[in-house]
Amino acid sequence: MSLAKRVYELQGVELSIQGHIRQLEEMDLRIRHNDPFEQAEAGLKVAESERAGIEKQYKELDAEAEALRAQIRQITDKLYGGKIKNPKELVGYEQEAGMVKASLAKKDDVLLDMMEKLESGKAGIRKLKEVYKTAQGAWESEKIELNVLVDGAKKELVELEKKRGELLASIDKDALAAYEGVKGRKGQAVVKVEQGRCLGCRVALSVSELQRARGNAIVTCGNCGRILYLS
Repeated sequence: MSLAKRVYELQGVELSIQGHIRQLEEMDLRIRHNDPFEQAEAGLKVAESERAGIEKQYKELDAEAEALRAQIRQITDKLYGGKIKNPKELVGYEQEAGMVKASLAKKDDVLLDMMEKLESGKAGIRKLKEVYKTAQGAWESEKIELNVLVDGAKKELVELEKKRGELLASIDKDALAAYEGVKGRKGQAVVKVEQGRCLGCRVALSVSELQRARGNAIVTCGNCGRILYLS
């Protein structure tokens, strides 16, 4: 195997390693995060929080309404208990009872509206819980599949690293230095030669460049500086 072919294969193996690492990172992210599940979870939490807030307000308002009912009972007892004989005082209590009853009626209307909201919220939460459970189940199934893929990708990565090590051992230091230097400057260090052209820059190579590329030395394109591999 020529030196150019070995560095070309090294490049391919390193690209595969990078691809596997990216794939593993993406799968790890999908195992740790799932948009449909997280959105369902967030929606459920918001709905439950809103319902809890309404429940708190309902209890506070209901306590106020109960206090008004107690006040009405006290006034009623005074009005009809027979103890108060003064007409003006009776009228005063009747007016007070009317105002308290009006205030109670307003609170009862609000309580009724809040009760409807609580029932509607309860139904909405049931639906959101179904969405949440469905999303959770789908994510759990996906994680099982992803973990299988992760195991496979890790095994492939071990083999690729082993192959890379073997290739590195077969390439001399000067050739590796040249390869690393071009890779640092160009990204893609080694390119094929097809129909007399460098596939890195598409420029036609000279006869002398083609002859040297057929040998066992590291030859770079005179135009783009990439290492040439003539298969």
